[in-house]
Amino acid sequence: MGALFVLLLMVSLLPSLPGTQGVAHYLPLHMALETLAIVVAALTFGVVWSVRHERLPHNALLLACGFMGVGLLDFSHMLSYDGMPTFITPSSPEKAINFWLAARLLGALTLVAVAWLPWSTSASRRYALGLLATVLAVVAAVHGLILYAPDLLPRTFVPGQGLTPLKITFEYVLMALYLVAAALLLWHMRQERRFNAAGLFAAACAMAQSEFFFTRYTGVTDIYNLLGHFYKVLAYTYLYRATFVETVQQPYALLHSSQMQLQATLDALPDPMLELDDEGRHLDVRTGHTSSLVTPSNVMLGKTVYEVLPAEHAGTTMQALAEARDTGISRGRVIALQVPDGKRWFELSVARKNTLPGQGQRYVVISRDITQRLESDEAMRKLSQAVSQSPLPFVITDLQARIEFVNDAFLHTCGYTAAEVLGQNPRILQSGKTPPAVYRNMWAQLCQGKPWQGELTNRSKSGREFVESVLIYPVRNTEGVVTNYLAHKEDVTERKQAAARIQQLSHYDQLTGLPNRILLGKHFQYAISQDSAMAVLWIDLDRFKDVNDSLGHNAGDLLLLEISQRLRSHLQNHDALSRHSGDDFVALLPHSDQSQAAKVCAKLLEVLARPMLVAGQEIFVTASIGIAIAPNDGEHLDALLKNAETAMYRVKEEGRNGYRFFTSEMQAHSARALALSNALKQAVHRGELHLVYQPQVLLRDGSVVGAEALLRWTHPQWGFVSPAEFIPLAEANGLIVPIGEWVLHTALCQLRAWLDAGLPMMTMAVNLSAVQFAQPGLPDMVGRLLAQTGVPPEGLELELTEAVAMKEPEIAAQKMQELRAQGIRLSIDDFGTGYSSLSYLKRFKINKLKIDQSFVRDISTDPDDQAIATAIVQMARSLGMSTIAEGVETAEQLAFLHARGCDEVQGYHFSRPLLPALFDSFVRDNLEQQAAKARQAHQEAEEFAI
Repeated sequence: MGALFVLLLMVSLLPSLPGTQGVAHYLPLHMALETLAIVVAALTFGVVWSVRHERLPHNALLLACGFMGVGLLDFSHMLSYDGMPTFITPSSPEKAINFWLAARLLGALTLVAVAWLPWSTSASRRYALGLLATVLAVVAAVHGLILYAPDLLPRTFVPGQGLTPLKITFEYVLMALYLVAAALLLWHMRQERRFNAAGLFAAACAMAQSEFFFTRYTGVTDIYNLLGHFYKVLAYTYLYRATFVETVQQPYALLHSSQMQLQATLDALPDPMLELDDEGRHLDVRTGHTSSLVTPSNVMLGKTVYEVLPAEHAGTTMQALAEARDTGISRGRVIALQVPDGKRWFELSVARKNTLPGQGQRYVVISRDITQRLESDEAMRKLSQAVSQSPLPFVITDLQARIEFVNDAFLHTCGYTAAEVLGQNPRILQSGKTPPAVYRNMWAQLCQGKPWQGELTNRSKSGREFVESVLIYPVRNTEGVVTNYLAHKEDVTERKQAAARIQQLSHYDQLTGLPNRILLGKHFQYAISQDSAMAVLWIDLDRFKDVNDSLGHNAGDLLLLEISQRLRSHLQNHDALSRHSGDDFVALLPHSDQSQAAKVCAKLLEVLARPMLVAGQEIFVTASIGIAIAPNDGEHLDALLKNAETAMYRVKEEGRNGYRFFTSEMQAHSARALALSNALKQAVHRGELHLVYQPQVLLRDGSVVGAEALLRWTHPQWGFVSPAEFIPLAEANGLIVPIGEWVLHTALCQLRAWLDAGLPMMTMAVNLSAVQFAQPGLPDMVGRLLAQTGVPPEGLELELTEAVAMKEPEIAAQKMQELRAQGIRLSIDDFGTGYSSLSYLKRFKINKLKIDQSFVRDISTDPDDQAIATAIVQMARSLGMSTIAEGVETAEQLAFLHARGCDEVQGYHFSRPLLPALFDSFVRDNLEQQAAKARQAHQEAEEFAI
């Protein structure tokens, strides 16, 4: 096409060409070219029409019939050419041109239609005949018009002048139609191949160039006319080539390719394919693997199956042929053969083959090696048995979660029968206890082709709820496409319950059900990660031991349970409450400051103050609460607990039933208390303890009748340590027992020394703590020390506080009886500050009541103190007891007490506590004063007598 286009350009650009005015002997040449074109058009029609029964597309028949008409018009054009014999009417250039233009127009419209219409529809026989008849009718009409009514047509050629404008314009229209067809065919060339668009494109381009030449000639015999005919012949040649390739060459090529593919397929068959006759004789043997044959294929040809196979298997083969003869096909018969690869199992598929008349019956036999399939089936059978008999439930569903298989363990667990669950969705087991998010996550994983593992809470047919550990994973076919879901299940209900029980035992208090210290630590870590602000409450019940001792531990447990419920019910949901130990509770209040913590503490104290009925008795309980605020008082739980406990102990010291915030002063106090407690353990051995003695004076005459032994501690580092500070520490850590025995022994030794030094008999008062008094061997220990020191029993007075005496009055009465039986005197210290039972006081047979200094301090001005002191003196006198007032510092206090009949006093008004030597001097000075008073009284009496 490129060469033809270049030739066209060269002819167009040259000013003139040889023979432009006429070509000699043009008529024979014109006839030869037209005859060639007509023959090619006829061949095009003949090739297509001969294969019209092969379901050709509409366009192929349209092309053939169209150019059949073009050939007929070209033939009339050739017969009408100037110089040819008369063809019905005289020949002339204009007559020839009219036939020419009709042929060109039909050809152009045919190509445009072929390029425009789709090629996918097959043409029927009726369509082919109708199309041919239409074209012939159009050709006949054109002949009638040109031959019998030429005057109706416009002029196309004027002798001596050449082509008319109409003729030239018509040629350009034809050229445009051919180019439109070429453009459409070019578009088809870029699409998937359906026909020979390239050949048709070349024909359309050549025809367009041909029409270009026919716009240039001035005489019917010039060179342009000749070139136009030459290009037309080439175009017809391209057209014939396209139809020949499409209808003849391409089908034969496809047939050859199909045969090659069929041969390749047969050669690639993994299974032997045999062709047998009715007698079982091998007519053809094809196999891709000779190892699948009992004998080589060339040996098998011409032999029957009885000559090749064992008799048993030959009989099976003949049975398959007989079945195929009757039904057309036979499948499923299996034979076992010993082949070069060993013993293999083959499945026979036999089909009856259609034969030509006169031929005997033939059969196609495919012998498929199913050894691996049988082995797989056996493995699957074993696997199926293992799954069916597995103690763990198995479920297989399709992609829509419809159950396709369940094993016996699944049916046993859920309580349904197989008929009830097959085809159902596993949601029939849902209990409603599994969060929806779990199912969403499960399907999100499965839809991505990933396995999912988790726990589901399901319900059986009977209504029993159980927890299952489930593993679901997609099952893929050989192409990797997910076809099913397989679920492994395990009932972990008992395991979960056991784990929950272990969790309960390891993280919860078994009595109250509250979190223990371990779980409290986890609550703290979570809360502190959310907000560093937090209040920690240490709640300790006041005098809880009294409940255990009086009502028993069962009642104490009931009380603790009631208290835990009250505390928990009055805390917020995000607050944590823990039973720390014994009667100690710890509460964590996240997001709380001091004011909020104070409100909570006040509420808790109010709640606890309400009476509780335990073991048939109404009990009133109070609590001491220490508060530590994070992060100021500590960032870690241990530090906060320590500081909250320190604050709680401060509440205890201040009288209980309240709450206090931890302060730095408490921390210092706590550190000092710890240091003092450690140092106190070595104080006796290091000689750091000593006693001082405060004189006790008889109000009647002012004589010293006794001394109270008071313990003092002088530390080498801290100096003087107050008894109010170290005595509670000694009671708390148990050191008060050995220290108390040392005090008693030292005091008795000192009294013995004073008596030996000539001082008159006096009473040595020694305080006993609650811990000392509770010691079971107290009377024996006191008796032993009296014997060791040689002090008369009446020289010792043991002082007990009201609280000690009334804590366990029956036991106290028994011990007092044992001490009194030894001749030891007993007194109640700090009388009036606690609570006493007058009946018990009477039973105790106390020798002396000591009026607490809190009543003496303002006794000269405070009517209440005066009334209390007066009542104590009168009560003691009525019970046969003596009284002594401590803390007397002024003459007014002394005068009031003397006026009310108090027996003895002690205090700074007379003397501070004294060291032994100073006390000795004080007593001797007192004796001299008493002697001087006696002499003066005697002298005054004598003078009065005179």
